[in-house]
Amino acid sequence: MKQMHDFILKESESFFYSVFLNSMVGQVIVDENLNIALANNRMFEYFDVEPYNTNGLPFGRAFFCKELGRNCYECGKSIIENFKDCGIINAMRDIQDGKTIISDSVIQYSFHYRNHLKIKWFQINGCNIAYNNKTCTELIFSDVTELKLRENQLREWLSLDLATGAMNKHSLLNAIQKLTESERSGSRHSIISMVDFDNFKLLNDHHGHLLGDKVLEKFSDIARKYIRKDDMLGRFGGEEFVFIFNDTDEQQSLKILKRIHKELEAYFNKKFRIKVTFSAGVITVDDKDFIPLPCTVLLGKADRMLYQAKARGRGRAMSSKGETLFASSDIYSKEHD
Repeated sequence: MKQMHDFILKESESFFYSVFLNSMVGQVIVDENLNIALANNRMFEYFDVEPYNTNGLPFGRAFFCKELGRNCYECGKSIIENFKDCGIINAMRDIQDGKTIISDSVIQYSFHYRNHLKIKWFQINGCNIAYNNKTCTELIFSDVTELKLRENQLREWLSLDLATGAMNKHSLLNAIQKLTESERSGSRHSIISMVDFDNFKLLNDHHGHLLGDKVLEKFSDIARKYIRKDDMLGRFGGEEFVFIFNDTDEQQSLKILKRIHKELEAYFNKKFRIKVTFSAGVITVDDKDFIPLPCTVLLGKADRMLYQAKARGRGRAMSSKGETLFASSDIYSKEHD
């Protein structure tokens, strides 16, 4: 222990005890095993419970940590092998080691709240103290949940294409690169599909760019209805979009694309004289004999399949399984693009 401070809180009428108890930030005094010696009122307010005697209880048990009984049987004592210690324990160890800067001062804490799971974020600092003739650590908690949620919202906005709500190109390329770099099991498949609207320049010339933007926005809305939770949709540029279908095969991904195409075509059928359709190039990222490839190489393969689809008449997809017709009728010629 370094930088030890005497901190006497023996009497309830003590000035220091009153300051501690009614502080505007949460404070707890814990031993080296994260067992609580004293907690102030603000800590209980953070978890929306009436103050009660937590003396001797492990922190996680006193404040309803979700990991107890799942991954840990007490704070710092994991049930499963290689389970990482929580941010509170790591912060306490940094303080015990006399570090002036905590490695990760903002921690996420998940806990049970009235039969529901709730998440909060806290910024932690503290100091080493002597309490009741024992070596202890005082941990100071500041609730930064609202700030963290705003930060997450800003990050989400920065990762989205504002016009359509799909992922922007930067976040899309990152997602594909992570897909190629991830550890793979040898049994999963992911599908990358590049989609491009047919005759989009002609559509803009006849109906204006504002209505063209409306088509892209409606497409994105319809697509999000049909893709699954772990699938992704990103705008690659202009009227080009990319789907990432995770843990599926070409047949299933093509069915989803066909449903999207059918609803989109039907929606604009009576609104525009020109049919609203798209074509797609579909490739499989196969775990078997998988060799990581740059995302640009994978997108280049998908783009070549897309070109083949366009060359065959548009309103369709091309994949390793061959051609899949999307459009309700094949009325397009090469001159329309």
